[in-house]
Amino acid sequence: MNKSLMHNHDTHDAQSVPRNAPAVPSITRRPTWWWLLAAFLAFAIIVTGAFVWQRETRMTSQKIVDELVSLSPTITRDELESKGYIYGGKAVYGWQLVDDEDFPVYLNARGTSDRIAKFMDDVRAGRQSVLRLVIDGTAPSIQRTYANAELLPYDGSTTKLSVRVLWFDPNSDADWAEKDNANQPATIHHDGKGQIREWWWRDGEIVTSDKRFSRGIGRDDTSGNQAYTLKHQPAIPADPDSTDTIILRYDENLYSIGS
Repeated sequence: MNKSLMHNHDTHDAQSVPRNAPAVPSITRRPTWWWLLAAFLAFAIIVTGAFVWQRETRMTSQKIVDELVSLSPTITRDELESKGYIYGGKAVYGWQLVDDEDFPVYLNARGTSDRIAKFMDDVRAGRQSVLRLVIDGTAPSIQRTYANAELLPYDGSTTKLSVRVLWFDPNSDADWAEKDNANQPATIHHDGKGQIREWWWRDGEIVTSDKRFSRGIGRDDTSGNQAYTLKHQPAIPADPDSTDTIILRYDENLYSIGS
């Protein structure tokens, strides 16, 4: 081949490459430890976020207490309903008398029975659930004695409002006791996990705090009404078999629909 042609070809190739062209960066592989560190940090962020979300959304007894003590003694039903409470019926006494303590039925939860039904469905499914109710009248009970039998109307006082918070806690240990005879040993029950926990507020103060009920909500239609009952699970005392100890069950009505 002609040397001059070869020289011209080499010269043309050299001139075809711009002198100021940017250098092509070399690809550097990241070390294995870098990828492991990145994966660990991503996992830590996900776990921390899940923990914070669970802590913010999970109900606690302290949250309920804080909510109730913040209520004004003069709060109205409309104000309570604006806070998410729903109507839970009117306290009508004479439903159940236990050791001179009279418990009412909460009659005709007008148009809100679907919300209460959802709470019951959550309980059956073992899902955490909170039900906030406002009641017409004095609740959850009154002392019924001969001295005050004529002074306390059986239908309660409709000028009063009572607030009820029910929380189904699926993580609560359903351990409870019963003993209606001081001379007999107590019967201790261990019913696994899950209890309905109850608070009542009235006249600016909490009058019932963390009463426990079975997750098995009863139904009683014998009176002609569609009535649902919360079955009390009393706490186990320090000395359940003491002859000074009597443990009574104070069941409560959840609500009733009827005349």
